[in-house]
Amino acid sequence: MRDALPEIRRRGAELIIVGNGQPQHAIDFRDTEHVASPLYVDPELRAYAAAGLKRGLRSSLSPGVMLRGVRALVEGKRQGATMGDPWQQGGVFVIRPGNGVEFA
Repeated sequence: MRDALPEIRRRGAELIIVGNGQPQHAIDFRDTEHVASPLYVDPELRAYAAAGLKRGLRSSLSPGVMLRGVRALVEGKRQGATMGDPWQQGGVFVIRPGNGVEFA
């Protein structure tokens, strides 16, 4: 998403990242990944639950997830140390003014 940030902002939008770790994890992530977007943490997973995102061993280690992991490795992408809840699945949402969800 970092590469898309200029285009996102050109369109008058903002990229906001919500992680499930602790504040220090967000600071480490920001510094390591050179994040220039607002970054929040939700260690109680309230936003994740409100968004209906899955959590658990089965959803984290499904064949589809494993396949995408292998694909990422082949593309040269690497995951750093796990911080926060390793079983919580993330998501991407485009939310319009007035709380309309354009994409989930």
